[in-house]
Amino acid sequence: MAFNNEAPFQIRKHIALLNGVNVEAISGNKTLVLSDSTYQIIDGGGSDYDVILPAETDGVHFWVRNDGSTNSLVIKDAGATTIATLTAGKAALVVCDGSTWFLVISA
Repeated sequence: MAFNNEAPFQIRKHIALLNGVNVEAISGNKTLVLSDSTYQIIDGGGSDYDVILPAETDGVHFWVRNDGSTNSLVIKDAGATTIATLTAGKAALVVCDGSTWFLVISA
């Protein structure tokens, strides 16, 4: 049976992503790659650091949470353009359309 894009795709079980959640204390900027966990919970240890997204790839997304108590995390694309700044306890969903990273949610 060929896929014809007319019927919705149904999943009967939860999807568990391999290495789906990364909880990490960092001591410098963090550069993400496509094989990194979708969910990034990062503690900068009281310092401000950059979280650098991978090169633009259509459909890629990351949830990033600043787990630090005083620092900020600045989410940037590979060209150093700021996408979001997360103060302590804040999180963001960033998505890519293949040419640009977008901030969808910041809370």
